[in-house]
Amino acid sequence: MITALSILTPENSRGIRRLFNSLRKDKVCVELKRARGVCIKHITYTSYKGNVNIDKIDRFIGAQRNHLLCDETINFPKESGYKRFYSSAFAARLCTNMALYVISKCKNPENLKIGIYDTDGNLDGFLKCVLKFCADVTVITDRPENYYDELNSTMEELGATAVITNQRDGICNCDFVIAPYIICEKLPIRETALVLTGGNPKVDIKCFVYSKYYFKMPNGFDKIKPQELDEEYFCSALYTLGSQYELGSIIPKICRNNSTSQTIKSLCSYLDNLM
Repeated sequence: MITALSILTPENSRGIRRLFNSLRKDKVCVELKRARGVCIKHITYTSYKGNVNIDKIDRFIGAQRNHLLCDETINFPKESGYKRFYSSAFAARLCTNMALYVISKCKNPENLKIGIYDTDGNLDGFLKCVLKFCADVTVITDRPENYYDELNSTMEELGATAVITNQRDGICNCDFVIAPYIICEKLPIRETALVLTGGNPKVDIKCFVYSKYYFKMPNGFDKIKPQELDEEYFCSALYTLGSQYELGSIIPKICRNNSTSQTIKSLCSYLDNLM
């Protein structure tokens, strides 16, 4: 079961209404919501004084306290053992799914120079998918040994190969950089390059970087999603905690950074103009 926490703080009215609210006891409501084989325990805590008494909700949350679905603005005391759920796995899938689809829709994908930034070597099978379309691929990773088996099987099946290196400058001439996990270091990416990544980079990157994805959530899940949670975060929990692995096949329709949005068509058009 997945547990979600929402905190409501009614606005204090003036006069007698404000006094009345200050005297009211906080309220806890627990609902079980089900859809498509998933059960969500949704706990709504209404605080009339503006603070949250963890003891009031602890018995409802139990062992779920260290992976609790909630809004990112909620801060738990460090000693409480409460932690907001977070996983990068689903965002990484959205990133690679959109990247691969964009590559497949380009006019001449074989002419693209592709960079895959995967420091921990976690992208099982993705390189082979890219090499079906592209001939010039460089993988930047600190664990090249994680790619050796895939590289050998790709050579046997497709007659294709890629450069596997831990040298960051291997990415400097790439047109399209795919970084499914958050970029935490300065990289020599050229300013005209397109970057799709699984989260907002921790460093400034002076090129076209997109890290937020928008898609159509499967029917039914919208009825059990707490209103304040965005769809990507909620589906990340369904994918990771609820074993809803079919969500891993979603291809986003739009990606976005802090200022602009791009469709699959516009990304393909941009890459086609680079070649």
